[in-house]
Amino acid sequence: MADIKDYGKLYQSDILIIGGSISGLTAAIKAKEMDPDLDILVIDKGVIGWTGQATKAGNGIRATRKEKEAIPMAMCYQVHAHTEFLNDQEFLMKYLEVQRDNVEYMQHCGVKTSVDEEGHVTYFDMVPGMDCAGVEININRSLRSFALKKGIRLLSRMNVFELLKGKSGRVIGAIGFDMDHGDCVIFQAKSVVLATQGCHFKKIGLEFMGYGTGVGAAYRAGAVMSNVEFSTQTDVVFKKNNTPIYGGFNLVYNQKGENVTRKYCGEETLYEVSTDLVMGMLEEVKLGNGPLWCDLEHPDEVRAIFGGQGHQMSMRMLNDKLEWEANVFKKTIRSFGDVGLTPEMTIKMVLQVEPVHVDMDYKTDVEGLWAIGKITSTGSCYFGWTRGDGLGNGTTTAIMAAPSLVDYAENHGFEDLQLDQVAAMKEKIYAPLNRPTKRKPREIFDKIERLVFQVDKLLIKSDESIQSVLDEVEEMKKIIPELTADDPHTLAKCLEAADNVLCLEMVFRAARERKESRGQMYPHYRVEYPEMDNKNGLYWQHIKQGENGEMVLFKEEIPLWRYPIRPQGYEIPEGHKEEFYVPENPLAPVYIEAQKAMAAAMQK
Repeated sequence: MADIKDYGKLYQSDILIIGGSISGLTAAIKAKEMDPDLDILVIDKGVIGWTGQATKAGNGIRATRKEKEAIPMAMCYQVHAHTEFLNDQEFLMKYLEVQRDNVEYMQHCGVKTSVDEEGHVTYFDMVPGMDCAGVEININRSLRSFALKKGIRLLSRMNVFELLKGKSGRVIGAIGFDMDHGDCVIFQAKSVVLATQGCHFKKIGLEFMGYGTGVGAAYRAGAVMSNVEFSTQTDVVFKKNNTPIYGGFNLVYNQKGENVTRKYCGEETLYEVSTDLVMGMLEEVKLGNGPLWCDLEHPDEVRAIFGGQGHQMSMRMLNDKLEWEANVFKKTIRSFGDVGLTPEMTIKMVLQVEPVHVDMDYKTDVEGLWAIGKITSTGSCYFGWTRGDGLGNGTTTAIMAAPSLVDYAENHGFEDLQLDQVAAMKEKIYAPLNRPTKRKPREIFDKIERLVFQVDKLLIKSDESIQSVLDEVEEMKKIIPELTADDPHTLAKCLEAADNVLCLEMVFRAARERKESRGQMYPHYRVEYPEMDNKNGLYWQHIKQGENGEMVLFKEEIPLWRYPIRPQGYEIPEGHKEEFYVPENPLAPVYIEAQKAMAAAMQK
């Protein structure tokens, strides 16, 4: 009679955390401190402590200010700054509350931060209601060391591609293979956490990548994906080296010497990239007024703070990060040349799919499965992340997930793995090794990367361009069953390519349904519907795998009648009543004042 060990090496733990970067390690530590008796296993396809998006980050960690007015101010900023009015504001309130103490918790975990002479965290002003502290460049290495001291098990070079479910329907484990030897590995747990990157495809390949395997595994396990149409990240970068012009958004000029920012965005100071600026840059090039350039000879206050000149004063970057940056800049200059003080600039687009839907405890819609970190960016309160909060988001989401994660593991036993499911999953994972064809995953990656350069498809979408991408998706789906591999690395690439295509299809199926334009750093722009539609567009759009494997899209109305921040002219829909601005709510007057202050600041 077959045994589970006939299919691969079995690892058991109370809690399985897939992804060993900042969010995964923080969740493991927090959970272990809440219940030291729990057996917690963290796995990663790389080497834990030296892998993940947080590796060599060190640009600072965001935290909500301690004063009582901070959360209303931060709420006003977050709801307006990136994807207007689509945040889950009740969720966001809780998130901002927890984020008050995340930097101190990192200190507790042995991470070095900016401090005063007495050892207290020092912050600098980041955005309304929020501050940023400096943090060491090797934050993951410090978290790894602390986790090991706590008795947390770490297992590197393990790549999983499918989640395992019990007869009850809950997630009880995962399956994949050892990246060094290709041996099958099977994980069984009482609760499972996805702390993986989403699908993050950056052009030219100069920066970190994410292949969407966590997204794909969650989707196939029955988890809901949310707001995937907001997955095109835009930025303004130096043309020579493809790096962002941090803080230089007010300094964009055309060849006539006109300030493009002022021309298309008015006199409002930009602290972040805006859709109006991006569209204005495209229009200037179309008019023949390019190439566009950035005036770094005359930096404004925003450039001084965010662009590097103010780092020593603000302690956003500690000395280890500054030294690392200096070395990186030297190598960049040797390879690409110095950008100078009047560099040419261009638009950068990124396919960034991070849609796993979670509740306030970061539980997914599938029992036994949690998701934390950036894999949830459009599926949680945050709706698309904000620049400078990668480390803040990774730690905060982990801290929020830990209590329910621990409670679940304490109150559930192990459920038997289903041998037929394990056998089927293993066969699927290893299928590319046994094919007679010779097609390689690079063929898929090249097709997707080409899209990242096409503004008319990835950024400015039309009915025609959306359909053209979906047609390409169908062609790529025909290639996937023919992809071949001959070692663990290329086997992983075959499976990653398949999940890349899945994520791309989600983006454009969702984009076809949203008939409006909305969003800043993660804009959804439709040629046929160029305006934001607050009458018909105030909804969350979800995707789930149907019974026959097809994508099922459905909408959920945003309950703005319960929220403090609403579009101008918003009317409560029939069947609902005012629930926030009522006499008995002590927060109502606080939010009224916060919105007045924010409006005044924006006008100034």
